[in-house]
Amino acid sequence: MDAGLRALLDTIGAYPGAAYAVVFAAALAESLAVIGLVVPGVLIMLIAGALIADGALGFWPVCLLAITGAILGDSLSFWLGRHYKRKLRSFWPFNRHPAPLERGMAFFARHGAKSVVLGRFVGPVRAIVPLVAGMLEMPTQRFLLANVGSALFWAPAYLAPGILFGASLKLATEAATGLVFVTLSLIALFLVAIWTSQRLVRWASTHANTWVRTLLGWANLHPLMGRIAAALADPRHPDSATLAGLALALLSATLVLGLSLGFVLLGPENLGINQLARDLFLSLGSPHADHSLASISALGDPALLLLLVAVVFVYLRWHRRARDAAYWLAAASFALIASPLLGPLIGTARPPPANGADWPLLWPWSFPTPPVLGATLVYGFLALLMARALPATTRWLPFALASSLVGTLSFARLYFATEWLTDILASFTLALVWLAALGLAFARHSPPERCTGTLASLVLITLLAWLTGYGLLGLDAQTQRLAHLRPEQPLTRLTQEQWLAGEPAALASARQDLRRHNRQPFDIQYGGPLPELASALRASGWQAAERLDWRNALRLFSPSAALSDLPLVSHVHQGRHEQFIHTHDRPDGRRYVLRLWPTRYLIADTGPLWVGDITEVTKERIIGFFAIPVTQAGTQHGERQALMQALGNYPDIQLHRNGLLRISYHSSAARPNAAADSGALADDPAPAPP
Repeated sequence: MDAGLRALLDTIGAYPGAAYAVVFAAALAESLAVIGLVVPGVLIMLIAGALIADGALGFWPVCLLAITGAILGDSLSFWLGRHYKRKLRSFWPFNRHPAPLERGMAFFARHGAKSVVLGRFVGPVRAIVPLVAGMLEMPTQRFLLANVGSALFWAPAYLAPGILFGASLKLATEAATGLVFVTLSLIALFLVAIWTSQRLVRWASTHANTWVRTLLGWANLHPLMGRIAAALADPRHPDSATLAGLALALLSATLVLGLSLGFVLLGPENLGINQLARDLFLSLGSPHADHSLASISALGDPALLLLLVAVVFVYLRWHRRARDAAYWLAAASFALIASPLLGPLIGTARPPPANGADWPLLWPWSFPTPPVLGATLVYGFLALLMARALPATTRWLPFALASSLVGTLSFARLYFATEWLTDILASFTLALVWLAALGLAFARHSPPERCTGTLASLVLITLLAWLTGYGLLGLDAQTQRLAHLRPEQPLTRLTQEQWLAGEPAALASARQDLRRHNRQPFDIQYGGPLPELASALRASGWQAAERLDWRNALRLFSPSAALSDLPLVSHVHQGRHEQFIHTHDRPDGRRYVLRLWPTRYLIADTGPLWVGDITEVTKERIIGFFAIPVTQAGTQHGERQALMQALGNYPDIQLHRNGLLRISYHSSAARPNAAADSGALADDPAPAPP
């Protein structure tokens, strides 16, 4: 993907005129009658905005070309409508598909001259309104005023999302964090859940009568199974559409479950798709995403699910719905039976943690996944319970909410690599099979109730109370949850001789950026406490850096600010921010940054081991509105040499070099010959790679 992106940027750099021509043609074509219905103008403008943020295209040329193309396209459509008038109804495609033209005429009749301005921002009538304005003989002067005025706002408005997206990608690339992609993935997950639930429920309702007739016909041919089919397809039942939809869900889920269980039995660790998913999600790790997704994972907590089961059960019993309460307990208790039964029986081990630690949880199996299985059963049956009492037009809402909750929970489990992808899919489909089978009987024997508003309020209050209580527990609860989801490897002790000989060999030699390139070699290792290093650097002009956060983010909107005034973006390595970040501002305006990350190693008589680098930071302006501090790739040998000279004057610091710089701290009180060897540049006993 990176090679393709670089090739695209190189091509645009070599032929910028062609890129500008594409923007003009897209803006023109999107405004033309009929053609604009199929031209992806919005997507092209989004890409153009991202390229502006990357510096491949200029903002003002793109904006002016887009405005010109939009004005010309609308003007041409207006002229066609004014010239042919009502004859357009007999032309293709309007003679065979009159609906777009009818919608445009209704829109124009409702909004009048304002429709030209509003229509430019409304997708379904975007390319039709100028044509209709010409057909209905709108005054030319008024049309041109609305056309030009709306185009002046349209081009910047449609470029802005792409520019912001490109700028956010620059920040994400600078930090090498997957937080942006995690956020976009969650947004896409919500949209897909809403779209899928809406389409599936409407499709099932539309085709329910056909399925009912098919089941009744099959019932006449099969005496034994036909009685079951006839019972399910009884047209006198008030909820036959729900029954038919559940029957289809049962068949589909059974097929998917069979396929998923086949993967489980073959060994999920041997499947390339599982390894690919695990590596992908582990590469997206960042501290902010860790905390957000750890909170989302609370949606599958057994305590929360049991609390919901109790609240709903009490509600159903209070309203004398004993049959519904029994079905509710049957749905929820399936997880309590299936998990301890299938886990040891199938024995699918969980994926190993990325850092070689051991999972601290009591549940050692990847299938079934109790949080996903339990959440699907509880939220799924709640959706079925509420949807049956809603009108057909809004019946999809509970299913959209339930699928969003289960989807985000599954995403969180994949993000922390606690289970394999196929095991999560198998757990979800196992729950879906039980829900569909139980739901068939429930919908067949239990009439819909109309008092779901109170139940929905109770469930919402329970969820909010749980999440609020979880938040009030503060950092301790979050730290404990993260310790379960990302277990830490115990510290490994090294002697100083082992460290200077090149151990540990497993240390990362470079920090990878978001595109998985080794742009920043880790050529500095430090053994000792961080305050002592900061004290040694302070005398040479180094100072603690100001990190970017919500309090100083507005400074990025000051492109004229000096580089030294811009807050630095925290970098991420193996899911962690650097714990030490100091800057050195040179008189010539250049800025250098020293960053150090913790390791899982402890050097005897020295302290914890840290790895990092020295990099140069430059200021990059985006369309004159933003300024982002960007780290330059490669090793800054001159600044590293200056760092060595600065530390050489500090009595408690020793320097060791064999291709990389090793810095060790020893307290003067602990070394009897400290005065003789302070700051000495020692040779490593055996030159070795880091």
